[in-house]
Amino acid sequence: MQSKYQILPPLNEQEYETLKNSIEIDGLNYPIIVDQTGETVDGFHRQRACEELKIKCSRIVRNFDSESEKYELALSLNCNRRQLSQNQKRKVIEGYLLRDPQIANNNLADLVGVSKNTVASVREHLEATGQIDKFEKLRGKDGKLRNKKRNQIITNSDREAEKAILIIGDLPDSCTGKTYDMVTANRRARRNRNAKKRKEKIESVAPVNEDDIRLYHTRFQDLEIIAGIEPESVNLICTDIPYGKEFLPEIESLAEFAERVLVEGGIFITYSGQYHLPEVMEKLGQHLTYRWEISSHYKGDATLLSLGSYKVTSNWKPILVYSKGATTLKGRFNDVSHVQSKEKAWHHWQQPLDEAVKLIHNFSSPGDLVVDPCGGGFTTAIACRNLYRRYIGSDVEAECVSRGRKRLQLTQALSEYVEDAIDIGRSNVIEMLMDWAHIYSVSFGEASDLFHQLSDEIKQTIDYRLITAI
Repeated sequence: MQSKYQILPPLNEQEYETLKNSIEIDGLNYPIIVDQTGETVDGFHRQRACEELKIKCSRIVRNFDSESEKYELALSLNCNRRQLSQNQKRKVIEGYLLRDPQIANNNLADLVGVSKNTVASVREHLEATGQIDKFEKLRGKDGKLRNKKRNQIITNSDREAEKAILIIGDLPDSCTGKTYDMVTANRRARRNRNAKKRKEKIESVAPVNEDDIRLYHTRFQDLEIIAGIEPESVNLICTDIPYGKEFLPEIESLAEFAERVLVEGGIFITYSGQYHLPEVMEKLGQHLTYRWEISSHYKGDATLLSLGSYKVTSNWKPILVYSKGATTLKGRFNDVSHVQSKEKAWHHWQQPLDEAVKLIHNFSSPGDLVVDPCGGGFTTAIACRNLYRRYIGSDVEAECVSRGRKRLQLTQALSEYVEDAIDIGRSNVIEMLMDWAHIYSVSFGEASDLFHQLSDEIKQTIDYRLITAI
């Protein structure tokens, strides 16, 4: 029977067997926590595994002053070990509030790892449906009960008062307990509504699967037919064209390709060398609309270029931004990109993943289709996978495509391995990567490099600082 302190959903049979096997091989990494009456507060699955394996089960006996203290400990420990989706977190919040409805929103948000707004929305639903009572006082982290803080808007007319009634519920949590004039309150409420819409759009997009990230060995001229790209179906083209003179005749064909497949207002981005920059821009401009140029600055060894009798030490390269017709682009981006180090593990022209992530994040949205017709090391494919974008990429070199597929497969395998390790409570990143590298016959350096390519959502679930110095 499930204990009242088991707030998170129980492990399924496969997860439980993985945990049990880990305990049998490595022993019990985390002792069971029991209260002063001997009731288990944390470690139900570990305790069951030890009993079935007939091995000693170490325990820590703690004295708790209240039931809420036990609930909070159980929740914080388990949320730190388990990788939960947004929907699962909402269910955990709902289950916790049913047990302990007087906990403050910010307190519960910190325990679960969500925003205060998420907790507030779950609480409002439970209150509206009569599943929990409304409390005038909520319990903070220090255990003290405090009155709820109220928002206030000062109005100077009946019309303003009517509008204030409509927007006061849209003020963000950061406004709690403060008093605003009508103009400021309206601005804060509008920003908060827009932020919620953006967040809802991200959360409504399912993580990409293998069918959403597709790589092809072909010329970009044939990519439409081979990949089945429909006209006006691509939101962003993000690529790194060859910089040599031999590729110049291909650029107009690339611009025509972009004009056909991009949606109206879609964005075309490419790196470019400086030698032939005027010709590149002239050919792109015949079919696309110039928007801006981003300067990519990099540290380390500079590129030495010859301009007749002059020598140029170059530490930057241009990133060109075009659109198909009038752009619908919103938001903000920085036109100077600082690259901390070069990444050439997968291709000699490879660009840094962090920079690809910035470009794709700034110029597309989750669920959008991104195309890279000059894939190279297929860094854009990794960035799209991490940012929940659909992706189609190609390269004329069969070896590049083969290495790109291997990179994606290893990244996916490591991502799943890390998630499983988190679920069973493993926290030593270096040991984890050494084990994974042995399984997949790669070096520890390659495993470390692939780890840095995982999405921030996964890396932040463990103490990823342990590996940053490697």
